[in-house]
Amino acid sequence: MQDKYDITDAELEIMQVLWEYGQCDLNTILDKLNRKSDKNKNTIKTLLRRLMLKGSVESKKMGLNTVYVPKVKKEKFLANENEHFLEKLYNGKMGNLLLNFVENKKVTKEERQRLIDILESEEDI
Repeated sequence: MQDKYDITDAELEIMQVLWEYGQCDLNTILDKLNRKSDKNKNTIKTLLRRLMLKGSVESKKMGLNTVYVPKVKKEKFLANENEHFLEKLYNGKMGNLLLNFVENKKVTKEERQRLIDILESEEDI
C-alpha cells in the first residue's frame, strides 16, 4: 500500500464514513454525510471516483448496488498524517509539539500528569 496519501478534506469525510461502516453504497454515504454537510449526489460521486483513482477506495458490485470499500486502513492513514504534520510543523520532533501544547495551556493538569507518568515509565527516552 502507498506511503503517502493525498486525501483532501472533502474526501476524508467519505473515508470516515467508510471506515466507520466498512463498506457503503452511495445512498448510505449520502445519508451519513448529509447529516454533517450539504454535499449533493454528483459531488459525492466525483469524490468517490477520485478516491478510487488514488487507490484509497474500491467499488464492488453487490446485486444491483455498488458498494464502496476503503483500501486504506484508518490507523495507517492517521499515522501517516501525524508523521507528516509533525515533520511539517515541528521538524519531526514530538517534544516540540508537546512543549507547544503545554506552554499554550492546551493540556489539562490531568493530561500533563499522565504525560509525566508515561515519560517516567519509559526506559529508553
